[in-house]
Amino acid sequence: MPGLIPESGSIKAPPADVLAGPPRSYGAIVWRQLRRRPGFMAALAVVMLLVLAALLAPFIAGEVPIRWVENGRTSWPIFRYLTSAEYAAMLAFLLALALPLTVRFLRPRTLVAGASPWAWAVLLHLAVWLLVTAALVTVRQPERRYGFYLERAGFVQSAWFPPIAYPRYPGYAELDVRQEPPSWRHPFGTGRLGDDVLIGILYGARTALSIGFVAVGIGSGLGVLLGALSGFFGGLVDLVLMRLAEIFMCFPRLILIIIILTVIPAWVPPLWMVVLVLGVTGWTGDYRLMRAELLRIRGQDYITAARALGIPTWRLLLRHAVPNGLAPILVGATFGIAGAVFLETSLAFLGLVQTPSWGEMLNDGRQHLEYWWLWASAGLAIFITVFVYNLLGEAVRDAIDPRLKL
Repeated sequence: MPGLIPESGSIKAPPADVLAGPPRSYGAIVWRQLRRRPGFMAALAVVMLLVLAALLAPFIAGEVPIRWVENGRTSWPIFRYLTSAEYAAMLAFLLALALPLTVRFLRPRTLVAGASPWAWAVLLHLAVWLLVTAALVTVRQPERRYGFYLERAGFVQSAWFPPIAYPRYPGYAELDVRQEPPSWRHPFGTGRLGDDVLIGILYGARTALSIGFVAVGIGSGLGVLLGALSGFFGGLVDLVLMRLAEIFMCFPRLILIIIILTVIPAWVPPLWMVVLVLGVTGWTGDYRLMRAELLRIRGQDYITAARALGIPTWRLLLRHAVPNGLAPILVGATFGIAGAVFLETSLAFLGLVQTPSWGEMLNDGRQHLEYWWLWASAGLAIFITVFVYNLLGEAVRDAIDPRLKL
């Protein structure tokens, strides 16, 4: 019949590297598409640099020496001053980097049992992280004698300070260098109290990234769990969870956070209360995406075949349905991190969160516009962070959703 046979040259043969070798996994195909996206690798490199700067902030700027030699005795004070949370964050970063190696090691063993190597690798790394973090919190007590080493730096045999050896919390002695323009000693200048602006940028990156990752992690986890249950089982479960999501969608997040911050007791850290509120109220978007995906997936032929084979419901849900519906969640999570960073800086700009933050630095610079390095440094850090996360989200969305290429 005419029209059914395509014209010559209308069908392009796949590349030779696709036909050769073993079949690629879905993750490998997506990663290959991401690497071809313009700007993706640059944005990923910027995110990695931000994470490294936040994790290694005490090694880059501060008043605690890395190595200290006095009376012939060598010590490494900075490792005593690191908090348990800092050690836990470094361990999480290392475990995340080692995740592909663990997957490669577990793949032959999990494929025999019909399990997912990525799921087992994530569970194994999570168990290691929880055990080490619990041991650090219960056993370790960090040092807190600031201002001791800088005063004695000239009376010891050797002292290795960070590249920017300056107090994180300046006192009266640092008021003489307040509001100085950028120089070799202070690359980003100093603030209104003599504080180094670069130190504020580094520790503000900790606040921004921790709120972004933790809050979006909580919201995405709740959204995936409730959306999978709602879309897969339907009926009364879907009705109840959908009405619950509509209730949460009616809450204005910014006003809710402001109200909670005004009524919480003084001993509750406001930063982690903001993280909790953002996570608990930010699951509705991921819930709707996962619910829509599961409503589509549960009618597919491979789900029907799995039911006919007698596969348990929990395995059918976790092993087959949920992994195939995670694509839009990854895109939403990337954009959500940028939104959480912007919301945190807005709260700090309004003075509602008393923690090292780019928004607080921006507020200080607003009061003295002639000191341009105060507001320019914080504003540039906010712009770069939000921009690169939006760029990552665009790249992930284009690589995952083939309908955008039609």
